[in-house]
Amino acid sequence: HPMKFQPFRILSLFLTGLIAGTFFYGTFAVLPTFYNVPSEIHLGFRTVLMNNNRLLVMALVLAGISAVAIYTWQVRQIKVVRAFCLTALVLTLFSLLITRFGSVPINMQIKTWNVLSPPSDWLVTLERWDLYNAMRTVASIVSFGFLLLADNWLKKDMGKTP
Repeated sequence: HPMKFQPFRILSLFLTGLIAGTFFYGTFAVLPTFYNVPSEIHLGFRTVLMNNNRLLVMALVLAGISAVAIYTWQVRQIKVVRAFCLTALVLTLFSLLITRFGSVPINMQIKTWNVLSPPSDWLVTLERWDLYNAMRTVASIVSFGFLLLADNWLKKDMGKTP
């Protein structure tokens, strides 16, 4: 019965949607703004934003991974739904790994910069950060999409809307 999947189905969709939305907004609203203000404002704001996002985004992604993992386990007998959920889980894990081993080291480096006199290659460093960010943004949006597919398939498989 689809109701037995309800709490973690909803939580998985909600959290992966928040993750995708967070990265989407950062990529398409915040980053373009950064590049349209003077470098000292860009770097100063970026550093403050990093401090505010650090725990929030990590907690959100870890909660999302946990919810999707439990949901994937719950639907393990429904092969197509399990495959969609497992793909979503792997993509969310991928976004976590990109963040931890790609973005975070660069963030730590940026925190050491003098915002009034950044290193001469600061834009090259930020381009690398932007690439990692684009990768995790795509991974998170596609992860959310796979959970939407899982949800649609589950509804179809169970013959009614959960």
